[in-house]
Amino acid sequence: MRLDSVIANRHIFDGHVNEKPLRLLLKFAGGQVLRLQVAEDGARMIVDDGPLDLPFDIGEYGQVDIADITQSLCPTLPGVEVSEVEALASMGRRVGVRLTLVGEEMFHFWVDDDELHWGDEAALAGHDWRDGIAPEASEHIEV
Repeated sequence: MRLDSVIANRHIFDGHVNEKPLRLLLKFAGGQVLRLQVAEDGARMIVDDGPLDLPFDIGEYGQVDIADITQSLCPTLPGVEVSEVEALASMGRRVGVRLTLVGEEMFHFWVDDDELHWGDEAALAGHDWRDGIAPEASEHIEV
């Protein structure tokens, strides 16, 4: 399946966009989607097929918008073929997803300390994990 875009709910405060999105929506050719978001405990990732929030104002705390951030995540992502999507687990908790890309290095999205992170194998391994161990693929995710 082809990844068309990564759309994000972003927090904007005082005219500045927070570099870490609130939620991500991976959109695939054919209409399939995966929504990625931080669970309430700040340590797990929720993966489902729900929509992003519509833009809204949060008064003195800024606003939330929707934006296509595909290019800023990784210039090779738009149009790449994804052969498999797997959950990433650490200590029995789902903390992310791994995209197996055809002809490219794997790409990961993960949650740590109440924020979404992303990157290739080196970024995942080099992240400062609390227990010192990067999560591993645990199960297939149906898109």
